[in-house]
Amino acid sequence: RCGLEKSGIGTPEALQVVARAWRLGPRAASFAGLKDRYGVTGQLVSVLRGPARNFDGRGFKLNYLGRADRPVGRGTILRNRFRLVLRDLRPSEADRLGARARDAAVHGVPDYYDDQRFGSLRGTGGRFVAEALLRGDHAAALRLAIASPARPDRSRLKKRRKMLQQRWGRWDDLARALEPSLEKRVCAHLAGGGTFAEAYGMISRPLRSLHLAAFQAHLLNECLRRAVPAGSPRHAGAAGPYVFFEGDPGELKNRRIPLASDEAPEDPLLDGVLRDAGLARGGLPFRRGTRGAVVVPDDLRAGDPEDDECNRGKVNVALSFALRPGSYATMVVKRCTYDM
Repeated sequence: RCGLEKSGIGTPEALQVVARAWRLGPRAASFAGLKDRYGVTGQLVSVLRGPARNFDGRGFKLNYLGRADRPVGRGTILRNRFRLVLRDLRPSEADRLGARARDAAVHGVPDYYDDQRFGSLRGTGGRFVAEALLRGDHAAALRLAIASPARPDRSRLKKRRKMLQQRWGRWDDLARALEPSLEKRVCAHLAGGGTFAEAYGMISRPLRSLHLAAFQAHLLNECLRRAVPAGSPRHAGAAGPYVFFEGDPGELKNRRIPLASDEAPEDPLLDGVLRDAGLARGGLPFRRGTRGAVVVPDDLRAGDPEDDECNRGKVNVALSFALRPGSYATMVVKRCTYDM
């Protein structure tokens, strides 16, 4: 097992670099969850038959921790514990934050997928790769996946994506001009007469899975937005606003919402979202499952306001809590600070 520390690169991409360098199979590495590409993050991963040593990569480091009898995966993590310091607050805002934290500790927060889940939207103008796939437009899906430069991208990646965006369709030219990369191999394949569906299939399985997961999460969020009472406070999001309840959410607290899939049971929320999106069961390549509409953080506490040494005349508040795997600490923060 290893500890993966990274910034500016996604978990699957970092582990692909490791697998290639150590000449391991594409499925040698496993992990229990994804961390934001652009944040400074750490997580536990497993590398099957990997050497007992560290690995330094561009934007990440793998720290060897020891051997284990099973890989990291679903069920490995029981809870994620957080301690966050919220800064640059006015005393009145700190008071409101404390009151909202006390409310959320009792009644919970809507269990949305947060913006980290939608990293594949960066640079696409809000268009989902998987939505294009479901409509049978592999050319659009490929373009969104590899030719959508975003401001936070590393410089080399951004350069490749800008070149693809500007010269899209000139496959021979791109195959010669691009440095060795997936994008270069894709362009060479298209220059040789390959199809867009085949070219999209050249993207690694983990990244293609992320494209599907992002759109499935968006559909779940749409269900949850409709379930929270109208007129509730909102916080802007990468793929639509997050709508929050205050006080007791009633039956919503024990509601489970099915994830979009061909096997999902009939559900008025999901059925309405699929209908409005022009989608129908029979061609939804998603994993079956459900997600609770509300998550109640464990041991949620807001500390007393303290002078903020980083912002003169302002205060900071420490927020501590634990969440089940798959729920987002940033959503708890947004619930407590939506108008600050």
